[in-house]
Amino acid sequence: MRGSVGKLGSKLREVAEANRDLLANASSMVGTAVVTSGLGGAFWLVATHYFSPDAVGISSAAISAMTLIGFMSTVGLGTLLMGELPRLETGHRSVINASLLTTGSIGGGLGIAFALIAPLASSNFDPLRQTPLAVLVFALGVGLTAATFVLDQALIGLLRGGLQLNRNVVFSVVKLAALIPVAATISDAGPAWIYGTWTAGIAVSLLVLVRFYRNRAGDSIRPNFELLKRMRLHAATHHAVNVALRTPELVLPIVVVTFLSASANASFYIAYMVTSFMFFVPLSLSTVLYAVGSGESKRLASRFRLTVYVSLGFGVVSNLVLLVLGTPLLEIFGSSYANQASGTLHVLALDIFPSTFLSHYVALRRIQRRLASALPLIWAGALLQVGGGIAGAALDGLVGVAIGWVLGATVEALLMGPEVVAALRATELDPGSDAEREEERIEGLADLEAAASERI
Repeated sequence: MRGSVGKLGSKLREVAEANRDLLANASSMVGTAVVTSGLGGAFWLVATHYFSPDAVGISSAAISAMTLIGFMSTVGLGTLLMGELPRLETGHRSVINASLLTTGSIGGGLGIAFALIAPLASSNFDPLRQTPLAVLVFALGVGLTAATFVLDQALIGLLRGGLQLNRNVVFSVVKLAALIPVAATISDAGPAWIYGTWTAGIAVSLLVLVRFYRNRAGDSIRPNFELLKRMRLHAATHHAVNVALRTPELVLPIVVVTFLSASANASFYIAYMVTSFMFFVPLSLSTVLYAVGSGESKRLASRFRLTVYVSLGFGVVSNLVLLVLGTPLLEIFGSSYANQASGTLHVLALDIFPSTFLSHYVALRRIQRRLASALPLIWAGALLQVGGGIAGAALDGLVGVAIGWVLGATVEALLMGPEVVAALRATELDPGSDAEREEERIEGLADLEAAASERI
């Protein structure tokens, strides 16, 4: 028995050593997410204890809308910069600034439109346009969200992940620090105060970049829009995939507050936040797999199996843990949240299994440069999840939303499953030839370099 355990331990150490780069980078991403999620949990802990369930529900839907619209306003520029900035010798800040102005302006305009139009669909969104200041704060939040999405990805592309982490930590600390005095001094504070502190946190976090812009070694800060024009088609491809992947999780709180109630959405949002830590593991592993998995085909196959099996194993363990600790965790936020959302939490936790297939299917397609042909299936899956959530809300309330969402994701995973299973069984995976890997980007890259030379 001891010999078998020793052999197993030796084998695990061997696998970990062979995949140190993948596991170390994935662990770093998970660690970053855990830190910011912990501070985010504290933010909502204060909100649930000092604000009414209606205020929490409306503000959480508003923040979800802020995040969704901000994400859509990035128009693929974040992913584009993450891949292309390392290829430029200079002009980094001019390209980043053009991207921030573009996405921030788009986000601000869409934020104003949403704040004025959303109340027509549901009276629960009336606080968004209650005063001109409320509209302005929401729109500013959307614009800043869009800009920081792009900024964080650009910093990763420049290997300045520590700066990106610092910005997010400052954001999390400031929004919490701003919420506490509001909760302590303002009675019956409305939802605008909650999403207002969120907006303030994003704005203050940008101060972290002072040194980045001060020490630019002659790099111009004048926005270079020409580069974005030349790369717009490449950015659009990234954007179509990114929006499809993020839409369901950001839309469902809006679905709940529209079809059920603000208090129901407060419970849904807290249940989702508790389970969200689970999804960092498959997401981080598949993301790093894409970053490091474009080398030898033999290593790609073994790494693909490792990340899938670790994700599924973590899913089993975390679901078992939540069977015991799920309700106590919800009770930290209040007994009403535990009573209303315990069943919802356990259903949402099951989504880690179809999500593992989805994230690895996308990672494999990115590595093999076959992402464009996967767009119809990825978007169909997103619509299935949102449609399932809407149908579930009509049939079985809050738990029905979660069941409909997970069922939609399961159907999507079943459609993607054959390709993922075939990759798991393969002894080698072809990442594509150099010519195939560059085919999608070579024209845009040539234009990018030419435009950079012109700006210099």
